[in-house]
Amino acid sequence: MFKQKLTFKNSRNLNLSAVFEGEDKDAPVIVMCHGFHSSKDNPISTGALAQKLVKRGLCVFRFDFTGHGQSEGTIDEITPLGALDDLECAAKIVGKRDFALYGSSFGGYVSLLYARQNPVLALALKAPVSDWNTARVSTNRGIKFRQETKNIGIYKLAENIKTPTLIIHGDQDDVVPFSQSQKLYDSLRCNKKLEIIEGANHDIRSKDLERANVLIAEFFKEKLLTHP
Repeated sequence: MFKQKLTFKNSRNLNLSAVFEGEDKDAPVIVMCHGFHSSKDNPISTGALAQKLVKRGLCVFRFDFTGHGQSEGTIDEITPLGALDDLECAAKIVGKRDFALYGSSFGGYVSLLYARQNPVLALALKAPVSDWNTARVSTNRGIKFRQETKNIGIYKLAENIKTPTLIIHGDQDDVVPFSQSQKLYDSLRCNKKLEIIEGANHDIRSKDLERANVLIAEFFKEKLLTHP
């Protein structure tokens, strides 16, 4: 078992905090993108899933977006495209090896942007934002996010994603409407699966979160470790 704490810079010269961990450094890597107001170390969400991935023989590279967790900057500085830059810089730290990608909510949108223009081994999304126009975001932040992404059509871009993709979403989501993931699923042209968590809202917890994490961990295990 290894656990390596890292710091790397984004294009704005801010130091971002990361952890690289697993049982075997040569095992397939999953890069994890947390949600807004969360972090790489959130024990309920990111941390719990990371443990399941490591136990299945996978490596995890989890990092904090700008203004989150132990990374520099303020939360008001982060935007979807700024976060994409954070992810692109994280990918350079992972190196030349291919990796899989996990994104939750805000991190799901960022992961979609990355996957539509970069090859990834597999893609898992939990309650991902696909359209900021219908996501419930505070007024000022929502205006900024919508303005920045007004010319980005995720549903059209999703047609270019070729990697196996898993989407998990609660059908009572009060922040990111479940209909977004239904439309995203219909737009994808790859090997895809949509798992519905009945009765769950955006803040998936308890047995619903356990189910979601197991589904994600088993998805990555199947796609990255199972050979014909």
